[in-house]
Amino acid sequence: MVGALRRRIQEFRLIGQDPILAIGLLAISAFTLTFILFPLLRVVAQGFISLESGELSLVHFQRYFDPYFGPYYRQVVRDTMIMGVATAAGGTALGFVFAYALVRCKMPFPRLTHALTLVPTISPPFAIAIAAILLFGRSGLITRQLLGIIPTANSNDIYGLDGLVFVQVITFFPVAYLIIRGMLERLEPSMEEAALSLGASKWHIFRTVTLPLLAPGIAGSFLLLFVESLADLGNPLLITGNRTVLSAEIYLAVAGQYDQQKGAALSVVLLIPTLTVFLLQRYWVSRRSYVAVTGKPTGGQISVKEPYIRWPVVIITALTLGLIMLLYLSIAVGSVTKLWGINYTLTLEHYRTAFTRGLDAIADTTFLSAVATPIAGLAGMIIAFLVVRKKFFGKEALDFTSNLGGAVPGTILGIGFILAFIKAPIWLVALIYFAFVFYMVGQQGSVVETPGAGRPRRRRWTGLLLAAIGTAIGYGLAVYLNGWAGGVLWRWIMAAGFILLAVALFFTSTSKYRKAISLATAAIGVYLLIDTLTPSLTTPLAIWGRGISSIQLSRIVVGLGDWIKVFTQLPPAVLGLTALVIGIFVMGRLTGRARPLLLLAFIALSAGLVFAEAPLALVGTPYIVIAAYAVRSLPASARAGIASLQQIDPSIEEASTSLGGDTQVTFRRVTLPLIMPALIAGLIFAFARHMTSLSAIIFLTTPKWPILTVWILSEVEQASMSTAAAYSMILIFIVLAAIGLMYWLVGRTLGSQEGVDLTTGAG
Repeated sequence: MVGALRRRIQEFRLIGQDPILAIGLLAISAFTLTFILFPLLRVVAQGFISLESGELSLVHFQRYFDPYFGPYYRQVVRDTMIMGVATAAGGTALGFVFAYALVRCKMPFPRLTHALTLVPTISPPFAIAIAAILLFGRSGLITRQLLGIIPTANSNDIYGLDGLVFVQVITFFPVAYLIIRGMLERLEPSMEEAALSLGASKWHIFRTVTLPLLAPGIAGSFLLLFVESLADLGNPLLITGNRTVLSAEIYLAVAGQYDQQKGAALSVVLLIPTLTVFLLQRYWVSRRSYVAVTGKPTGGQISVKEPYIRWPVVIITALTLGLIMLLYLSIAVGSVTKLWGINYTLTLEHYRTAFTRGLDAIADTTFLSAVATPIAGLAGMIIAFLVVRKKFFGKEALDFTSNLGGAVPGTILGIGFILAFIKAPIWLVALIYFAFVFYMVGQQGSVVETPGAGRPRRRRWTGLLLAAIGTAIGYGLAVYLNGWAGGVLWRWIMAAGFILLAVALFFTSTSKYRKAISLATAAIGVYLLIDTLTPSLTTPLAIWGRGISSIQLSRIVVGLGDWIKVFTQLPPAVLGLTALVIGIFVMGRLTGRARPLLLLAFIALSAGLVFAEAPLALVGTPYIVIAAYAVRSLPASARAGIASLQQIDPSIEEASTSLGGDTQVTFRRVTLPLIMPALIAGLIFAFARHMTSLSAIIFLTTPKWPILTVWILSEVEQASMSTAAAYSMILIFIVLAAIGLMYWLVGRTLGSQEGVDLTTGAG
């Protein structure tokens, strides 16, 4: 036990020697703890605690064994598992066929095929279900009006478990396609060529070489599609008929029966298969090696020319694309018809309604999604790098936790956010704060090293004493000074404190980095000044915007002020933790006898920000929506990065390290270009997921920050199908435009770098 503990401590000491790596681990751990574990634990606790009495209650778990409730509850769980496995298997298989067709089989019109393949991923929730009902429902355009099928009591129609699986396979298979294609394009062809030259058949090569190399992507796709299907809410609500699954039961329990304990208990049941599948996938993949990118020169991709292989793959891909086009054509036509099914007169009235009444929802959803996308993408790549390349205690827990945010039903996560952040979680903020402070005073060179300062243990105790004193002073600044001075004056005082600290750093430091550390410290003070001056810009902007005669332009100008505040008025706790991160780098490069006082000042000022103004009480702010978006799309970014990194030979990065490159240089110059296809896939999926998210934010949206998918659901509930279709088409066009812009920007910034592959998903 003691030996194991020493090894764990040594692992973290090694990580702590690299500030970039240590800060990344601390930041990711804080993010997952705050926005995934903490909200879910708040919800899960309600599954075992009665809201009326506050005592332990297992009533909703006992119902699975109750003779009256048991059969229904067990049927729900059984249907959920069938749906999850069938969707994951079908979606992964279909995604593989599409990837194989575009990479190996020379699919005609590859760019158009790729663009059409992405459409289901970028559509709003339940869009495929609506299109399926319009075309194949009991009064559908194809089933009733073209084929004349009249449903009977025992007939099998689109409603039911098979219809739900069909809809979800079409909805989610592009995710598997993006992941598998990124890996398939980067396979080392020499292994397959060697097997071919030795006389192996194409089927034998495919089974013994290609598939094993793609196993991380296939297994990751299966896992991702499994949890996506279990967490989906929109499609089950519309198309399951007289069958139901756990996600719909949870939503109905909370929104219909107002029974949060029942919803929480059902969410606990839903976590069990998710955890089981994840552990099985981890065990299976970890027993094999899948290195395919070795740093050696490679040849081109192997093309499959055999007709008996190529044509079935191409035909399946073409037929599926035809079905997708038909489904979305019904939505497009429905958006410009007077009343679907009754009056097919063409009209643009629904789009005029969308761009007037729903303009705020369109603009705000796009803005918040764009802000959350790089957060999710960067966090996913950092998690992937830590999980695949580093060894430390708890990395399996970090990997699992990052996937947990996308595995649970979004409604439960949304309720968890409300419970967690309706009030300031002081103990959680303090835990994260002290983790950063302890690293600041514990890292080599961050504590006093003046002549006669004593041994390392004495220096550590000195640093801890300074941290305690600084925290006490900062807490006093946050509570008493803020209460006495008020918000604006307090910010002026804190800004002056950081600017004075920057001046002191410049004149007392003898380090060659003194200009850089002074500017970094001054940046915090300047940001606080901008924070206080923001209303001077946004208030006149809003007044001027309300006076504009054009309704659309007026709303955009007024909303612009709120968008500016998202960047210039961050929660003080977030700004304080950012100041601590800067402080770690500053103190690590600081020399001179004034070090103890400067360290004390940095901790005091940072604590004054962290503990001010109800830290992380986020309900009603746009930041809670941004956090929910990032949490829901984090699994896709992380799994794509992990699958890609597992193919890259670590010796490439080791060569960079041996030549003197530190962690950030190696990651930026070596690792990042190699995982760029996975990063692009993660960003694409993240933005699309944010734009189309419904269940996770349905309880978090406010009139000030309306969300487009909630408006679509509202239109569906009011039977305004054509208006809902118009909103859906607008959303699809926005996401498609963002994807094109993303490829263009990445191509301009990284296209000139040798070895950077930007063809993933490009056709």
